[in-house]
Amino acid sequence: MRMSKHLRAILILTTALLPGESSAGQDLRETDVLTLAIGGDISSSDPGVDRDSTSDTVLHHVIEGLVAYKEDLTVGPMLAKSWEISADGRTYTFKLRDSLKFHNGDAVTSADVAWSWSRYLDPKTKWQCTYRFDGSFGSKVEQITTPDRVTVQFQLSEPDALFLANMANIQCLTAVLSKASLKADGSWDKPIGTGPYMFGKWEHNRYITLERFADYQSLPGERDGLAGGKHAYAKQLKFLVVPDASARKSALYTGEIDVVSDFGAADIEDAKARNTSVSVQSSMAWQMLLLQTEDPILADLRVRRAIAHALDIQQIANAATYGLATPNPSAVPTMSPYYGDKQTIWPAYDPAAAAALLKEAGYSGQKLSIQTNKKFENMYSAAVVIQSMLQAVGINAELEVLDFAAQLDNYYSGKFQLMSFGMSARLDPAYSFETFMGAKKDDASNQWEDPDALMLLAAAKSESDPSKRQAIFDSLHARLAEQVPIIGLFNDPLVTAIGPKVRGYADWPAGKERLWGVWRER
Repeated sequence: MRMSKHLRAILILTTALLPGESSAGQDLRETDVLTLAIGGDISSSDPGVDRDSTSDTVLHHVIEGLVAYKEDLTVGPMLAKSWEISADGRTYTFKLRDSLKFHNGDAVTSADVAWSWSRYLDPKTKWQCTYRFDGSFGSKVEQITTPDRVTVQFQLSEPDALFLANMANIQCLTAVLSKASLKADGSWDKPIGTGPYMFGKWEHNRYITLERFADYQSLPGERDGLAGGKHAYAKQLKFLVVPDASARKSALYTGEIDVVSDFGAADIEDAKARNTSVSVQSSMAWQMLLLQTEDPILADLRVRRAIAHALDIQQIANAATYGLATPNPSAVPTMSPYYGDKQTIWPAYDPAAAAALLKEAGYSGQKLSIQTNKKFENMYSAAVVIQSMLQAVGINAELEVLDFAAQLDNYYSGKFQLMSFGMSARLDPAYSFETFMGAKKDDASNQWEDPDALMLLAAAKSESDPSKRQAIFDSLHARLAEQVPIIGLFNDPLVTAIGPKVRGYADWPAGKERLWGVWRER
């Protein structure tokens, strides 16, 4: 039977529509504003400088580097379309993608890459990841050259198995920036990058707005970690500072906020009853109890081991996360391919053994203070349970609840006995160990300065063979279990509440919220 011209035209029109498009050609995913609640203000708009986790989350929408982590935790292309590594492993040659633009309309060239990196490596910038590239830990970037407008070469002092991973590190933010990011006097102004959103208005302690970049050149395909396609459906993103968890929840239910991360696990069922979606996923962030090994009481290994025996980390994980987290004493995250049975080995929960060790050490009831805060629910809840368990074996444990900024200052200066603390996601185990390893005289926040362990960490950074790295991480964890400079508790679950009209949102193991690919249903 012959199809009528009218019917054929209808079929052509219908099949030509893209998902989310109306027959009038309008993309139904187009959204005016998406609002995400954040618990506190950002520290800085300068990528990787005076940073914190919230600053990283906001700026990942604005800036991009040559490479980025993908969903499967491998490193993929971002501004670089390809790269080659020389036979001696010391030269990395990157080719830039075509037609890249900065937010001010200028074309991105290899000279901009070289300028951005020279700025980062200048000690005056105070970039927090300089040590990864100046020879302090691993290889040194000795020279950056630009053979042509789309080619940039990095010359290293020695082969470095983690060079690309360092470039993609989600805490470093190795952004390629326009020189216009600086004021005329050379001081920082605002980030002019290449991401799907431009830095807009920052009302300190109130909100940050980002505006969609109309000329953004997205990679093909779907969202993939911090790589892949970045489709900006919202014209504006608003990161609203709401420190109080109850206020964040109320604003979500009234529709003033679209997405709330760090949502309370206790509120999940209530949220679902209100037609609010809740995403729960394991992450690579890590909760821990820090032990100040220079403290007169905690310098005694027997006391530290007694504390380890006194703590049932299964119960702590259950209580702090309402059963959502798996206990993990290891710096190797449970989601890592390097996590295995050897990472579960730890001094067993044994109150009798704890009491015996305390007696052997001559402990006689001296106070041990556990610092914590109420900004992060998991840290506080874990501290409460830890206090109870320590008291049960005869340790005079007291809670010291501080403002998080004050606790953070104490962490960096080493002014604590015990501290309930957490580290944001590190996507390679070497980075997880690195957060608490090193000489205290160089950095008071370092927890573990065992020379043999530091040698193992250095080996993990230079080794590329997965089986050899596995053996290194197994050995590191075994030494950690012997010396107990910290006690790992659990990898944080990601709990995100999403408004009933929000579509396209998804968490991933790195725990960084991504609002590209997200829209609000009309």
